[in-house]
Amino acid sequence: MNETLNILNSINEKLGLVVEMLSADSAPVKPKYVEVAEKVLANSNAALEEVIPAVIEEVSDETPSNEELEIGSIVTYAGDRDGLSGRQGTIVELRNAWVVVAFDNQGSHTKCRKSELTLGANEQPPEQTEKEVVVAEEKAVAETLFDEEASSYKIEKGSYKEYRDIHAIYSDQKKMVGNRKYLLFRAKKAVGGDVRTQEMCARYLIGVQDEEYLKEVGQ
Repeated sequence: MNETLNILNSINEKLGLVVEMLSADSAPVKPKYVEVAEKVLANSNAALEEVIPAVIEEVSDETPSNEELEIGSIVTYAGDRDGLSGRQGTIVELRNAWVVVAFDNQGSHTKCRKSELTLGANEQPPEQTEKEVVVAEEKAVAETLFDEEASSYKIEKGSYKEYRDIHAIYSDQKKMVGNRKYLLFRAKKAVGGDVRTQEMCARYLIGVQDEEYLKEVGQ
């Protein structure tokens, strides 16, 4: 685009000189070639006026040199489109002045101007709702209490020896009610003097914050 503008400017300058030279000694009635030269100059000026706005727009859409946008770059939307303000995404395609972005939690890709994007993630995370805060706190507590050793403990005797470990027993959705009652029973009683299994079941149920077991032990 800039090259086109330079060429048109050069043509205009040369035509202007030609018109001046031809008009300097011409008679009151302009010769035909002078009229033709002036018409060509006028058309060239009109073309130049059409090109300039496009060049200005392209230049204004360019990102600063210290913010190189590339495919895979993390960006934050800073434009004025509803629903996108402050959202973060990843650049998946570059198209001259346009950038195609895959915004988080949005199925389709979005075409944006470079001037609407800032490079990098938004330093200020979106505010959490009260419910989201509670869920996050509960998750953090559960992760802290989760007992890896108890989770991976395998019951070697009885019908539940087919399971990989205690966590597999507790997580079996098809037999969830029966399995959890069994673990609750083993956590309260050392069957056959198996204190180790009792301890591991108790630790696991505390780690996953099993409501029924916590009620049983008064926690």
